[in-house]
Amino acid sequence: MYQHTQIGWMTVVGLAAAVVILFGTYNRIGPDVPGMEAGRAAMIILAMLIPVFGWLTITVDHEWVTASFGIGLIRKKIKINNIKAATQVRNKWWYGWGIRAFPDGWMYNVSGLDAVELELKSGSRFRIGTDEPEELLNSIRPKL
Repeated sequence: MYQHTQIGWMTVVGLAAAVVILFGTYNRIGPDVPGMEAGRAAMIILAMLIPVFGWLTITVDHEWVTASFGIGLIRKKIKINNIKAATQVRNKWWYGWGIRAFPDGWMYNVSGLDAVELELKSGSRFRIGTDEPEELLNSIRPKL
């Protein structure tokens, strides 16, 4: 079994910085200023996004490839017997991070440009961003 968690440092730091900036603004201006309740709501939402999107855990067992963001509320499970091929790829920088559509399919990524692309028997493609592309690929290929 393969399992690896990659932390999306830019996501975590960016969201945390936004919360700190909003919190500082809120405390400096005060809660009675019109619109500050929206600021408080924004702080809560941004703080909640860190455990939802802050890291990506990839698990490969005898039956499934699973990519799970953060605490696992958002995940993609692919049966290994539905995978036609797996290849190491490098994403374009503009594909970004998070859950993204790219020209040939969908991608989960929290950091960096390296990924493993799964070509499914249905013809669709799914990319999993990882800082361990060789290890992930080596855990999938023998099962195909």
